[in-house]
Amino acid sequence: MSKFLILFFLVFTLQLSAQTPNEILVTELNDFIEAQMAVHDIPGLSASIVKEGKVVWEAAFGTANFDTQSPVTLQTEFTLASISKLFTATACAQLWENGTIDLDENINTYLPITVLNPNSPTIPITVRQLLQHKSSLHDSESDLQLWDEIGDPIYDLPTFCESYFIVNGDLYQASNWGNTPPDSSSYWYSNAGYTLLGYIVQEASGMPFNEYCQQFILSPLEMNTAGWFYADVDLSDVAMPYSTSLQPFGYYSVPEYPAAMLKANVKELSNFLIAYTQGGIFKNIQLFNSNTFETIVPEDMTNGFGWWGTDTWWGDSSGNFWSHGGFMNGVRTQLNYYPNDSSGLIVLTNGQGDYFSIQKKLEDYIPLFEVENPTGIQILETSDLTIYPNPARDSFVIKRDKYFEQKVEVQIINSAEKLIDTLIFSNTTIKIDISKYPEGVYFLNIISGKRTWNEKLIIQK
Repeated sequence: MSKFLILFFLVFTLQLSAQTPNEILVTELNDFIEAQMAVHDIPGLSASIVKEGKVVWEAAFGTANFDTQSPVTLQTEFTLASISKLFTATACAQLWENGTIDLDENINTYLPITVLNPNSPTIPITVRQLLQHKSSLHDSESDLQLWDEIGDPIYDLPTFCESYFIVNGDLYQASNWGNTPPDSSSYWYSNAGYTLLGYIVQEASGMPFNEYCQQFILSPLEMNTAGWFYADVDLSDVAMPYSTSLQPFGYYSVPEYPAAMLKANVKELSNFLIAYTQGGIFKNIQLFNSNTFETIVPEDMTNGFGWWGTDTWWGDSSGNFWSHGGFMNGVRTQLNYYPNDSSGLIVLTNGQGDYFSIQKKLEDYIPLFEVENPTGIQILETSDLTIYPNPARDSFVIKRDKYFEQKVEVQIINSAEKLIDTLIFSNTTIKIDISKYPEGVYFLNIISGKRTWNEKLIIQK
């Protein structure tokens, strides 16, 4: 169904009921998702849509654990599978930003072991190459679950990396390396590479990898129930992974856990997605600065850190969005970020059924959801108003295509939904000094006569 026909249907339906447009969308999405889950044998699913720095829709469906008859709720923790790599990439980017690591330095600078491609032993591997899956590692994706066991990983990071990357190690295979040198290798998706990045984070930061992520990523994002190990989460809240025939795989782990084993619920994972749609900012917390953000997800949609862009195997070839999916036994997950309108979506499942139709439906509905204004003031018009620059640093300008009919009141609201300033102007072009405001996401209510505009402003220092 085209977006025009969907919108026409919504308008027509709204005339016949007292439901709001968002309520109609929720009803339609719920019915569609439940039907698709039945068709594709998906036992449980949670999903969300993020828009303008807020969650505009979230829902949970199906069963988290058949043995305990536990339903999926918004608090159900799902194994994220390879979406986990985005957190490992974020950790590396933070350490680069604060000067702890150099993206283009030989990784052996940070490791107690020496990792080399045996086919090009004189050419070093860099952190950037690992982040972009261009390091000459050629491990098979199916290798990820060669050593899975029930419970938390049977290897810690030092033991696994020494066994896997060092010649004569118990898990070493020369075939895991390509013939092309690291400095000229093309894309090859590598779980082993992201495991090595987790080890680098651990060694360079001087903290266990999971503890670093907890302190500098999960806690700032209010992902308080998320964790890399089962020991760190409430197991009764974790969705059991199921096969296509709905047989449980058990609560297993793989030793390459920085590549695959983060567990989180959709509400808290949405905070991570919001941070990326807002240039690295969640509420008043900055995960990284604007330069780091642009390095992680470049404007040309290539060479992202972890994120799938146009130069990856599973990225959107049209370049409309960054994404990452997850694919493990009993786990299928998806996270998309659309830079053109700073929106995104999440789909988490504990089965092996195809979720693409659900992902596509959510994508189609993103522009249809309305975002509530935190002050409750009605949004009447936005098309003839321009805010620039945005993001802004010390000041920004409000410009209208025609004169304001009356004096203009500008209300500035912070991300905690607190009115922090009210300014009065009489000009068509208004310049506002924001040098005293800290970094973060702000909302502007611009009121002139009977008209009100609502805009979002990002301040980055």
